[in-house]
Amino acid sequence: MSKKIFIFLSVLVGVVIVSGCGNKIKMNNQSNANNQGIRKENNVSASPAAGSCQEKKVDLPNYGDPGKRLKNCFVEYPGEPSRQDKSYYIVEDICGQFTKEFMENMLGEKLDRMELPKISSIYNCTYYFDEKEYVTLNLEYLSAENWKKENEMMDRKVEKDPWIPMDNTVVYQEDNVINVVYLILGSEKFISLRPSSKTAIANDKFIDLASKIGEAIKNYK
Repeated sequence: MSKKIFIFLSVLVGVVIVSGCGNKIKMNNQSNANNQGIRKENNVSASPAAGSCQEKKVDLPNYGDPGKRLKNCFVEYPGEPSRQDKSYYIVEDICGQFTKEFMENMLGEKLDRMELPKISSIYNCTYYFDEKEYVTLNLEYLSAENWKKENEMMDRKVEKDPWIPMDNTVVYQEDNVINVVYLILGSEKFISLRPSSKTAIANDKFIDLASKIGEAIKNYK
């Protein structure tokens, strides 16, 4: 009799242990699934969608012909009839071409706002990261080589960055903070990128921004 009771108790204990392990495994699997869901959700929310614009023709102020908005949100203005080649030439309306959405795609984050130039004869556009800090894109019809020599005379480090996929010059201040990046379109035409302060944008992020803009406009003049 006692032997039968012993066998019964052993079987009962075994069932309890197996049941407990099963519940533990189920709970662990559920926990892992929840964690994977959280990581997946965080990855999606942390990466804003690039190329968010629909490619189509858009109306432009003071232009008879429409412009062409690309998938990366850059707007190509209509070509001039006098052009002898088929290249796209960047024009003076920087804000109209380098739209806020385009710059957000290049940065991988939202901007606070975009501001038009305050002086009509200066062809630039200002993109604010927050209330105070910003980066300015400025189109200049000058010799980039002369600007390079002037910066070298101020004992600043001046070099070409291999990560930027077009002709360029990067100027570093004495404290090794980037002062300006030149994206060179021609012998006397370039776009300069200037931050509002030393803390506006980190060097690596600045080079990444210049590299992505360079990739988008490397075939332009």
